[in-house]
Amino acid sequence: MLKEKICQMKSINEGLPKSVDLRFHLCGTTYPNKNYSIDRPASRVMCIEYILSGCGHVEIGDRQFSPKAGDTYCLPQGKDHHYYSDRKAPWKKIWINLSGSYVEELLRQFDLTHTYYFPALDTSDLLQKFQYYAEHPNGAHTTEKCVALLTQLLHRMSLALSASEQPARTPVQAMLDYIEQHETDAIRLEQLAAVAGKSSSQAERLFRTAIGMPPYRYVLNRKLTLACQLLTETGMSVRDIAAYLSFEDEFYFSGLFRRKIGVSPTHYRKTAKKG
Repeated sequence: MLKEKICQMKSINEGLPKSVDLRFHLCGTTYPNKNYSIDRPASRVMCIEYILSGCGHVEIGDRQFSPKAGDTYCLPQGKDHHYYSDRKAPWKKIWINLSGSYVEELLRQFDLTHTYYFPALDTSDLLQKFQYYAEHPNGAHTTEKCVALLTQLLHRMSLALSASEQPARTPVQAMLDYIEQHETDAIRLEQLAAVAGKSSSQAERLFRTAIGMPPYRYVLNRKLTLACQLLTETGMSVRDIAAYLSFEDEFYFSGLFRRKIGVSPTHYRKTAKKG
């Protein structure tokens, strides 16, 4: 019998604008089983999966590869999927299923349309966050954070391409690279425009079109995600976290955190520790 932890993501979709063709379906963890095998003809969903242990075999149309622990792979929507666990070393993996033209557009933005296999790329932290948000939904804010996580996930996959496969960076990729490298800094639109080689208004418009939100909101979502992680995984004070993430002071940070997350940083830390 197949053993999996499966999280429904229906509540995440409730916060999406009707104009955005994106659906989060399921996320979860598959546990080792030598008989694990999936056939999905002309799949209606895209799957992104990371192998925690073991190995297996994947067939996408006429493409074949054998990912192992530490690898990430992507199963595109609209293609035939056949993948199965190695019988001697069955895999344990973490994954997410989603669909929609918004996903296809992001894949084009990151030049990932024809790349399915990413050896030695660890995406477990991002996939685990999807599970957390599926289990702890908080309305439109959680939806925004999941959209930002999806962009971050595909961006990481894009960065992992080898130098021979990596095309010239688009302006949006240049901005995302800068945010990735300076996520704890006070990032200004002018800085993003400079690395993109565009005016501020052009940079903001390109970013909003590609990512679905303005740069300041994307940066804020990343900072809040990191703040939640620091509150649960470190002993840093609220003041230190505010300073580390370049907020003007702990009072502004605490007020913003309460508005966006729904509780104060201190209450979030206590609740997370109890859970």
